[in-house]
Amino acid sequence: MNRIAEKIQKARWKAGLSEKQLAKKCGLAASYIMQVETGKKIINEATADKILGVLGEEIAMFDVTDMKEEEKPVRVSKPVQAARYTVEPNEQWANALAGVIEKFPIYECRNNQVVGYKELPILGKKVEGFHLDKLLFVKASNNEAEALRIKNGDIVMVLKTKEIQNNSIYLIEVGNQRIIRKLRRESSKVRLFRNHIDAGSELVSLAEIKLIGRCIRVEFSL
Repeated sequence: MNRIAEKIQKARWKAGLSEKQLAKKCGLAASYIMQVETGKKIINEATADKILGVLGEEIAMFDVTDMKEEEKPVRVSKPVQAARYTVEPNEQWANALAGVIEKFPIYECRNNQVVGYKELPILGKKVEGFHLDKLLFVKASNNEAEALRIKNGDIVMVLKTKEIQNNSIYLIEVGNQRIIRKLRRESSKVRLFRNHIDAGSELVSLAEIKLIGRCIRVEFSL
């Protein structure tokens, strides 16, 4: 009888169980338990663990090392489960992300109040090829520019500039009110369009408007 077989037998006696009772608890045949205890059946470590676990025992190191080579149980590797961790963002993470993510405030077009934020990846201090210091985000306050494909609630990316490119769409300030219009410069005056045709356009002097930036992107929700 090898050491593991002897240990199983003694543990069974200590627990006051018969071979049949132990076999039933382990889901094994009684004849198998008898063959193990008499040394007629070589048991592997996984099964020995199972039987001894039922009996409240475990395999000690000497049980394996003191056995003859042919009696040593076959070690079955048990899969290791990855530990689960909950990681809370900290100041170091925030500082690291500050180099790759820029958080832009979104301003309501009409009253210039912050109504939200937009986070965008940056590369070389640029967003989509534009320097991040030159970008502004506004939320359309109405449908005045609907004909220009900008509707109430749309988020518009604005590139800050003081130059007018004819027939481009701009965010401007007129009489302390911010509006979105298509512009066309005509000598010392500027024509403001709510659409892509001349109908309903308005001609004002260049001094009457404050140019904030050119609209380059529009984002809308479905």
